[in-house]
Amino acid sequence: MEDDKENIIEKWDAYDKDLNKLGYDLIRGEDIEDNVFHLVSEVVIINSDGNYLAMRRDFNKVYPGLYEVSVGGSALRGESPIQAAKRETFEETGIKVSHLKQVGIYIAEQYNTIYVMFLAYVDINKDSIVLQKGETIDYRWVPSSEIKNFLNSEMHVPGKNERVKKMINMLKINYH
Repeated sequence: MEDDKENIIEKWDAYDKDLNKLGYDLIRGEDIEDNVFHLVSEVVIINSDGNYLAMRRDFNKVYPGLYEVSVGGSALRGESPIQAAKRETFEETGIKVSHLKQVGIYIAEQYNTIYVMFLAYVDINKDSIVLQKGETIDYRWVPSSEIKNFLNSEMHVPGKNERVKKMINMLKINYH
């Protein structure tokens, strides 16, 4: 019998604003009280040729058919930010990353979410991306010379582009 993804209860650790665990669980879909947060790991993937991976969202998701220049999702109960980042990267792309560099933390109080941002430099065959059924329907590699225009285009999920743009700006300071 196949598991029905919608019937699985997803549990998260509750955190305060300083990334301290509060000792109880949150459940996806339930309200979260003020000043309590759940953790989301996001990974921007850059291939050895300098191109950024953009994944296209399934048409059944919020922001259907739009691209995201990051992969990731909520850390499950007991997962560290880096464990969640590695798991989500593999689930959404088929890429097994061994090294991630944490490059930022963004707090979205209106969503009770702490985003932990990672960068993954990879050297892979660009045709080896594996789509995740129900999550992604396509992908593309965006050259670094075009990344800012892509993030500002109508093709990219609005809002998420601001976190990614900040991260890319930091990369230019730290790595170039």
